[in-house]
Amino acid sequence: MFKMKKQIQRIKTKLEELKILDKEFKVFGAESHKYALNAPLTIKEVRAFEGKHQVTLPKEYVAFITQMGNGGAGPYYGVQTLENALNESLVYPDSDSHNILSKPFPHTEAWACFDELDEIYKRMEAAQEAEDEELEEALFEEKYDLIGGPEHNYGILNVCHFGCGIMMFLVVTGEERGNMWTDDRMNDSGIFPFEEMKVVERITFLDWYECWLNQNLLELKIT
Repeated sequence: MFKMKKQIQRIKTKLEELKILDKEFKVFGAESHKYALNAPLTIKEVRAFEGKHQVTLPKEYVAFITQMGNGGAGPYYGVQTLENALNESLVYPDSDSHNILSKPFPHTEAWACFDELDEIYKRMEAAQEAEDEELEEALFEEKYDLIGGPEHNYGILNVCHFGCGIMMFLVVTGEERGNMWTDDRMNDSGIFPFEEMKVVERITFLDWYECWLNQNLLELKIT
């Protein structure tokens, strides 16, 4: 717990430093959040959320949303609020479509279905050449049935939008609990452990956030 408190304080200091250095919002996504954090949640509010969704959120994430802010400044287009992070899509949020937090996230290794998608695209190309619109539509449905299964959204919070339909999410239930992952199914690249910012191993929420701060502080100081 002491280590986490020190990291939170370190993050606060670095965020303020980045805000001062990047007055023109040159860092990717900074123009959208302008380094402002939303008001923090209370522990009572977090516990009510956990009770409603039958889940215990990772301690690092709870520390952030109760001691830093409930979303706002952060990597890429910023950190989502706790409630918005339930949306299965941050690009096209649907209030009737929420992640099921109490069910375990099913993956422990990168998941994709490249061979199956290649086959569907070949059939789509043939359908286009044959001007068979009905078959094209059926193949589009087949594609989204293949990559869009609801089980891929179990046990996660979509905490960050990278753009181009790419989302960074925090696993809250399952073997990968506490780790950050990436969902790039929109671009047919599947679901995989977070690997941006020179990250090569599993990374937790606070380390992910601080890594973003470190990278941009370094780049701004060099330029």
